[in-house]
Amino acid sequence: MRLYIGGVRGGGPVTEPGYTTFGGDTTCFLVEGDAGERMIVDAGSGLSYVWQHLQQTAPDVRALCFLFSHYHLDHMVGLPAFPPLYEEGWTVEFAARIFDELTVEDVTNSFVNPPFWPLPLEEMASRRRFRILDDESMEQPCAYGSLQMTWCPLRHPGGSTAFRIEEPATGQALVIATDVEWQESEEYEKEWLRRLCAKPTPADLLIFDGKYDVAEYEKFKGWGHSTWQEGIELARSTGVQRLLISHHAEDLNDQAAERRNAEIVTAWDQAELARQGQLITF
Repeated sequence: MRLYIGGVRGGGPVTEPGYTTFGGDTTCFLVEGDAGERMIVDAGSGLSYVWQHLQQTAPDVRALCFLFSHYHLDHMVGLPAFPPLYEEGWTVEFAARIFDELTVEDVTNSFVNPPFWPLPLEEMASRRRFRILDDESMEQPCAYGSLQMTWCPLRHPGGSTAFRIEEPATGQALVIATDVEWQESEEYEKEWLRRLCAKPTPADLLIFDGKYDVAEYEKFKGWGHSTWQEGIELARSTGVQRLLISHHAEDLNDQAAERRNAEIVTAWDQAELARQGQLITF
């Protein structure tokens, strides 16, 4: 199993020269199974980099599955221009929970549609499938090829979702928990995420929303995001082997990010800031 990171920024993309080392595009992760499966978690502006990676490494793959943590714009903005949607022979599956009584089919068809986009999704040439992640399936693995996915809700304005993606054949597991406010979470919500990280075995890697430092958190309390210190505490308490902190603030330029990364590595040598373009082989 491999992970390619297309975007790590939160809120909105940044294009200034001082944001190139860690990347300026918003959230998008590609998980690649050894049997050829491709699952994309969120479709932020980093989706264009994921597409470039797919063209270079898997040009013959014609199927993939999107998992949406939630539908805020910074996690969806890359979807309308995604080339496979326009091509015959592609099968694209979309999976997500119901938010405010809207299914994943409702949201994607509304978002990729006038007046937000000139061509409706339903008129594109690809074949599309939709899967609702309901409460009954939360701890029951959903299969996509040889990969399996489980999930849990997260505390975030409007709701969000954490995903655990596993490859049973290799025993490898990854948890992506972006857009979560740990301090505002109820204890049962924290326990859900702890279980996702730890069971049936501790995940090899956790990607966690550590947008803030604990010293600045009070200023942004209620905005729906956590601190990197909380990410380290969660990873270590659940036995996770490695931690990547993501959802970087728009004003965290490379100079500031290097300083923060040094603090993170000093606090725990198995943790660091995630970087756009990072490729991890488990």
